[in-house]
Amino acid sequence: METIPKAKCLKIGYLQKPHGIKGEVVLQFEPEYEASLDEMPMLFLEIDGLLVPFFMQEEGLRFRSSETALVHFDWIDDEEQARKICGSSVYILEDDWINESEELSLHMLVGYTLFDTEKGKIGPITQVDDYAGNLILTVTYNQQEILVPFNEDFLTRFDEDAREMELQCPEGIFDL
Repeated sequence: METIPKAKCLKIGYLQKPHGIKGEVVLQFEPEYEASLDEMPMLFLEIDGLLVPFFMQEEGLRFRSSETALVHFDWIDDEEQARKICGSSVYILEDDWINESEELSLHMLVGYTLFDTEKGKIGPITQVDDYAGNLILTVTYNQQEILVPFNEDFLTRFDEDAREMELQCPEGIFDL
């Protein structure tokens, strides 16, 4: 069986909590993925570090806001089963993302290789998070996850074709 590599997927959100007693769950997602969600027959849930496809029931997606939706998956038909998948990260294939804006979304940086002006090649960006307006890139460096603050002022090079970006990173951030 072939698994889906995370590098070819986009994390769109997570399953927050069960809704009702018939197996629905609340999906908390980033607003730029709303159009993509509307077209998806399935979503990938991260379970034990692997991406597992979960198919939605017909009419199994109802939007509650621009950032939350109720999802009803096939084979999940009671509150207990729904509770077991809550907390799971939710992904879609990168190729299935419908980009409604012309501008590059910061979440598209997942999979790019990060370079530092001093240290050179650092490693792949595995996640982009927004903490109250502060963007943080999660990067794998020397087999460890490093959180790198992102600020456009520190961007020295960006190559969309090569999927590379270079930052002038804070001093000492990669000293392990």
